[in-house]
Amino acid sequence: MSPMLSLYIMLSASLLLSGLTVVALTAVYRSRYGAAHTLTPPRDKPVSAAKFRRYAALNSVVSVSVVYGLTFVVYPFTFDPSARAGIGRILLEGVAILALYDVLYYLMHRYPFHHWGYFKRVHAVHHVVKAPSAIDSLYLHPLENFLGLALLWACAALVGVVVAPISPYAFVWSFALYSVLNIAIHSGLRLPSFPFAPINYLAERHQRHHDSMKATNFASVSPLPDLLFGTEVERSR
Repeated sequence: MSPMLSLYIMLSASLLLSGLTVVALTAVYRSRYGAAHTLTPPRDKPVSAAKFRRYAALNSVVSVSVVYGLTFVVYPFTFDPSARAGIGRILLEGVAILALYDVLYYLMHRYPFHHWGYFKRVHAVHHVVKAPSAIDSLYLHPLENFLGLALLWACAALVGVVVAPISPYAFVWSFALYSVLNIAIHSGLRLPSFPFAPINYLAERHQRHHDSMKATNFASVSPLPDLLFGTEVERSR
């Protein structure tokens, strides 16, 4: 099996994991148990079911196309499948990708998506949902979906070119974590068990971000950029 095919298979598994995460968290949100643990009271979606399905289907196609297409584009100068990378290097490379992404996405989210005319209108599509659940992570403008994913691939390519070619395993785990976190922060749930405490925190801060287009809490992977730039807000305004 070729190294590129192996990478495609691992990325496909990550996409499947993301889909299962959406299904599982949405099922919990709609259950009696979930009804007792929502962050805010559920609200009717401000768009028709047909429009929601169209956006969800289109974004699913965009996601799959970007994952396979950009992997093909950046593979020759980003990945080193022959390197015998230990677990330490694989973890470090993944952290480098996510850290770079977290800062650059923060800047893209804070400025173009919340202050620049056209991009602000693009991002406003996602903001019409005020009390999101996991399934609402699929309701966004396809351009925003493309830009968010493309930024992650650009960060991997930047690390691979500037530092050293990275292990495909490092990218797979960072992409899987990025994907699952993006769904989890939209869960709309506050689950009481200890392992979910970090997810609860991220979901609560993102719920506050959905309050309005003037809200703060712009980072997605971690709160660190918001803490660094003074835009972390603990309560809704």
